[in-house]
Amino acid sequence: MDNEEIKQLLVKYITREADEQETDRVREWVKAHPENEQYFAQLYEAWQNMMYLKPELVDEEKAYQKFLSTIPQETKYRQLYKWGKVAAVVAIFSVLSVFLIRYYSQNAQSIRLVSASKGGIKKIVLTDGTLVWLNAGSKLNYNTDFGKKNRTVYLEGEAFFEIAPGKKTIPFIVNTKNYTIRDIGTKFNLKSYPNDSFFETTVVKGEVSVEGNIDNNAREMSRIYVKPRQVLRIYYQQQKEKYTYKPDDQHDLKDLNEIQVLQIDSAKMDKYDGWRENLLVFDGNTLDEISKVLERHYNVKIVMDDASLQGIRYSGSFKNVASIDKVLNLIKGNTEIDYTINGNTVTITKNNN
Repeated sequence: MDNEEIKQLLVKYITREADEQETDRVREWVKAHPENEQYFAQLYEAWQNMMYLKPELVDEEKAYQKFLSTIPQETKYRQLYKWGKVAAVVAIFSVLSVFLIRYYSQNAQSIRLVSASKGGIKKIVLTDGTLVWLNAGSKLNYNTDFGKKNRTVYLEGEAFFEIAPGKKTIPFIVNTKNYTIRDIGTKFNLKSYPNDSFFETTVVKGEVSVEGNIDNNAREMSRIYVKPRQVLRIYYQQQKEKYTYKPDDQHDLKDLNEIQVLQIDSAKMDKYDGWRENLLVFDGNTLDEISKVLERHYNVKIVMDDASLQGIRYSGSFKNVASIDKVLNLIKGNTEIDYTINGNTVTITKNNN
């Protein structure tokens, strides 16, 4: 492919407008050479970061500078220099990034942003009839022409989707920073908070496919299909030793990210979607995981004075409990912790009694 064709395909792929054949061609190009992979990773990550900016940012020059600032200088120049193709790659990058910024600027004013503040839950109905519940601290972006040419949304946080029937030619797609989810059914929960160490989706009814985004630290992920009453959880690789993929490596995604697919009983589904009814369910979760949920649910900041507290596990459920004090008091009764509350800051300590 020549440079012009590459630019067009990459723009279409990154802005989610590429068809299946074009998507395959982009992936072949990315796999062909390490510099292609690195180049794509930089551009894709910068674009993803841009998508989560406030839509009011429509000044092209400011957007361009913000876009470039998201790319590490060492990666942009020093690593490219090692390939001996600085001029060519930087030139293509600059031209393509301008295309993307213009695309963003032209569409930013038509982007709708819906958010649920910490301590709250929001329910919305999209123009195609799809119901979406947003959990505390979550954001959902979508274009004002949603339902006409596309049914694509961008999620940061957690949401439950009850998909309305639509044309087969316009699939419902949820983009998160690390994964793309295609709905093949009707009801599923999706969790992708930026400060969580994992991605998770739970299918209540129907089926979804999950596909990883290409980046410079992990090999392209093949699609995983999640069926009814299944939970897919992927722990991000930064928990493990850094690894840079090379085309001739034999590593598989399972070597880079820990992937779990669990079949769950319908009676235990409320662990994953009970938050819509103000129900919090913990089933052997660590205190570190629990604290993140409580922070978002009660709009507080939780501090632990001892790192060993993070690994304490707890099981229990809380329905319509208005005060975090009551929740922590119950956890305290079954674990070796103590706590103090000062304003909206909670400090958890070891109970040495």
